[in-house]
Amino acid sequence: MKTKLLTLLTFSLVLVLLVLGLASCAPATEEPAAPEPTEEVAAPEPTEEPAAPEPTEEPAAPEPTEEAAPEPTELPADFPVRGGTLRNEYNWIPYVSDPAIDGVGTGTVGLAIAEPLIWVDGSGVPQPNLVKSWETSEDALEWTLYLQEGVTFNNGKPFGADDVIWNFLHWLDPDVGSSMAARLDFLSPDGIEKVDDLTIKLTLDRPYADFPLALYDYPSMIAPEGGWEDFYSGDPADAIGTGPFLMEEFIPDERFVLVRNPNYWRIGEDGEALPYLDKVIVTAGWDDAARLAALTGGEADLLDVGQGIVPDLEANDEIDVIRYDTGWITPIVMRLDLEPYDDVRVRQALRLVQDREKIRDLVFPDGRVGYDHWIRSDIPEYCPDTDVSGHPQDIEAAKALLAEAGYPDGLEVELALPDGDFRVDLAQVYKEMAAEAGIDVSINLVPSSAFWDQWQEWPFSISGWNGRIPATISPSLALRCGSVEAGWGETYYCNPEFEEILDEAESTVDIDKKRELLCQIQSIMQEDAPMLIPFWAVEYGARRSNVNIPEAWSRGGELWHWMWLSE
Repeated sequence: MKTKLLTLLTFSLVLVLLVLGLASCAPATEEPAAPEPTEEVAAPEPTEEPAAPEPTEEPAAPEPTEEAAPEPTELPADFPVRGGTLRNEYNWIPYVSDPAIDGVGTGTVGLAIAEPLIWVDGSGVPQPNLVKSWETSEDALEWTLYLQEGVTFNNGKPFGADDVIWNFLHWLDPDVGSSMAARLDFLSPDGIEKVDDLTIKLTLDRPYADFPLALYDYPSMIAPEGGWEDFYSGDPADAIGTGPFLMEEFIPDERFVLVRNPNYWRIGEDGEALPYLDKVIVTAGWDDAARLAALTGGEADLLDVGQGIVPDLEANDEIDVIRYDTGWITPIVMRLDLEPYDDVRVRQALRLVQDREKIRDLVFPDGRVGYDHWIRSDIPEYCPDTDVSGHPQDIEAAKALLAEAGYPDGLEVELALPDGDFRVDLAQVYKEMAAEAGIDVSINLVPSSAFWDQWQEWPFSISGWNGRIPATISPSLALRCGSVEAGWGETYYCNPEFEEILDEAESTVDIDKKRELLCQIQSIMQEDAPMLIPFWAVEYGARRSNVNIPEAWSRGGELWHWMWLSE
């Protein structure tokens, strides 16, 4: 205890002496150090005059202002808006047991649920879809397809190569009877190879330079591996696909309702999954009078319309009319397996009575004159040589051919056609021209749905074909031997020489060489005359002004997923 007290007293004494020592030394350092606390020298550093501009609000104010902030929210007037219901209409939407054998077009709506591998734009260029890219060998015999990653069917199943291969095999199976088989007649099952889960290699039986274009049509809906139980049953759970919409309701030939697929793989301009629309309602069976009333009365938004109501629609400020030059034809078709159409002299007589320019002017003024072949005049490989004469009407030559064929006193025929559009005018004009050659044409006007239910059976009819790309695809589908059995033909035409030229044209890339081949195709069609094509029609669409559609348009299914409604 004493030791601790002594130590504490000693430490305190030392501390006092130290403080006194420091104080005695202070005068030597006070003179240079004194200015530090003075306010005259040091004050300018914290003064507010030079520093004030830094926090001033004038230059910085625009950042939080309401005008600058909306750059990501104050969108252009044409920026898509989400939500709403698009109301549409189709002539007919019948039940189809298997989308792969669809020969009537229900798949035009179905493709919004079960989308295709590619789609084709209005200029005929194939665009990526479930196939994101492709490449081919120089000889167009080998094709490699690269599939989109991260795509799922609407039942949650991942999409991949096994699904695509199953669909190819399904299309090519002769027991299925798919109309896609005719489009893929250059491919055999053993030419299909899986490279990996997202890559497929195809080795064709013969070169086909436009192979991607063969993958798009209304029967080209992609099913999951194993197929559908009954896609069009009306049960939404049966309508499986990878597309932008889901089935909500389907009543054949009455109503098809689609709702937004929230898990669709494509992304819109706003960074969210397409589609923009909440719902699409498609009704069936309207005529042009009903379409006009629905559009002008605000009961429909976007419709295909006939030329007869175009002037009335164009007079309405709230409606826009769109013209599509698709290569659509409404040919006068003959069944070559039935009398008297099995005689080429009769077919040529029926051909010679046409005054094609007069027909075009009276029936479809917006159309282009046709010359009884299926090659459009606005493509680079078109051959003008076969048409330079204009193929004028020749009544006397028609009479002579009929007499030679055993009909010196004329001929009686029945012409069947669907009601409801300009084909009625075409039939009447043709009837009057044929009468000049002693051909008595009786017109059989059939309700549209009934006509198309048996479209391959009429002996003499006015049919209709959508425009397809490339130029050879429609004659290849409709005019090859066996095309009727394949679900496409209606003329029962069969000419092996014609098919050989088609094969060569389809494998040729060189434009000049292809033009030479198309010259032969055009000539053979004019000489054999399985169908008459007096003009090429255009198609019309009409939309209310609040319906925003993409600049591109599709040669097949609808691009509803890119459409949106203004508020």
